[in-house]
Amino acid sequence: MIKDKIMSQKVVNCTVIGDGMVGKTSLALAFVNKQPPGEAYVATVFDNYAGTVSVHGEQYTVSIFDSPGQHDYEDVRAFSYRDSEVIIVCYSVNDVDSLQNIKDVWIQEAKSHVKRKKPIILIGCQSDVRLKRRHSSGDSYVTLEEGEAFAKEIGADAYLECSSLTMDGVTEVFSSVVNLALKNRKKKSRIFSRLLRR
Repeated sequence: MIKDKIMSQKVVNCTVIGDGMVGKTSLALAFVNKQPPGEAYVATVFDNYAGTVSVHGEQYTVSIFDSPGQHDYEDVRAFSYRDSEVIIVCYSVNDVDSLQNIKDVWIQEAKSHVKRKKPIILIGCQSDVRLKRRHSSGDSYVTLEEGEAFAKEIGADAYLECSSLTMDGVTEVFSSVVNLALKNRKKKSRIFSRLLRR
């Protein structure tokens, strides 16, 4: 029984949301398999992945609910919001509209299904594409500074960028998920202890 409780404390559940084709599934697969995923794009209806990450010298399993990016799957996503400790909101740094949709669609949807505040991480995916685009004129992309400012604007708890192709920042995304979940657990535990002392 105690062993089961300790094991459950080493598992963190998170949901990944955002527009289709911004790199959500690639991010999950890169983390789980510890290597860049293949090139083929397959639209996700709903997938669940699990990968491990070391945080403060301890191994944690991150269970990832990879949700569909189509807006008509809100009912499917509703269940994952409830069971998740952290919500990862993704956009592509080379798609300005996908960033705007976070404010217009994704944050509002998540908040409507989450009763208590849960940590939110804003992730700029496909950062390798922005590096390539810098050298071609006329292309629009979201800068690091714009991403950071947007994260503050929506009240995100963290902002990170990553590339599933180069693996840059992939592990950091899920380390951040674990850190925020642990911080939130500690906060809830303190509130609960205070209530018991009354």
